[in-house]
This record gives sequence, structure tokens and C-alpha cells, in this order.
Amino acid sequence: MAAIEPKPKTRVHFPVKFAAGALRVASVLTLLGGVAIAYVILNLAQIPGAEAYALVPVAAVALSALAVGLAVVYTLILWGFADGLVLLADIDDAQRRTQAQLTDVVLAQRTERGPFHKEMVAAKTRDGAA
Repeated sequence: MAAIEPKPKTRVHFPVKFAAGALRVASVLTLLGGVAIAYVILNLAQIPGAEAYALVPVAAVALSALAVGLAVVYTLILWGFADGLVLLADIDDAQRRTQAQLTDVVLAQRTERGPFHKEMVAAKTRDGAA
């Protein structure tokens, strides 16, 4: 008969969840940065000394839309990676719980009366009921 593996210990996934939180903060900052760049592009003509660099209004709107669009895409990518990290941690927890439950089932099946059969037999023998 194969030996029963010890039950896996539960893990604290603080580093993974911290990294996911940092990715979410980075994604929000990316979105805010894209909006700020769009604001600067649209208002470049009002900045003193930058009138020479101002774009035609149609080009400014197009470039601003591109900046916001790219910021939204990068935000969604970063947020998705953060969710992926949290899902990996949850999958690890679920696998460990499943392995612990399987160990309990195998132990109960081997003893045919539950996981504490050996202790129950020892108690009956000690009391003289055997």
C-alpha cells in the first residue's frame, strides 16, 4: 500500500496579491497619464512659448484620441495581468484543499471506519471491551 502523503499546508499569498494591487495602481496611473497627455496636446496653444509647436485642431484631436486609446489598452492589459495573478493564487489554494480532502478520503477508506480508527481500537482494548 502506498504511503499517505502529508496534507499540504495553506499558503499566504501576500506577495502575489501585493503585486496584483501594484499592477492595478499602475494601470490607473497609466490611464490618468494618457488623459493628461491628451489634455496637454489639446491645450498646447495656450502654453506661453509653445505656440510654434501647436497642432492643427484636427490633428490635436486625433493625437489626443490615440493617446487615450493606447492608455486604455495598456490599462486593460495591466488589470488583466493583476486578475490573472489573483486567479493563480486561488487555483493554488483550491488544489491544496482538494489534495487535503483526498488524503482524508483515502485515510477513511483504508481504515473503513474513519480517520481515527486506530485510536478507537486502542481505547476499546484499554477499557477491556476487546
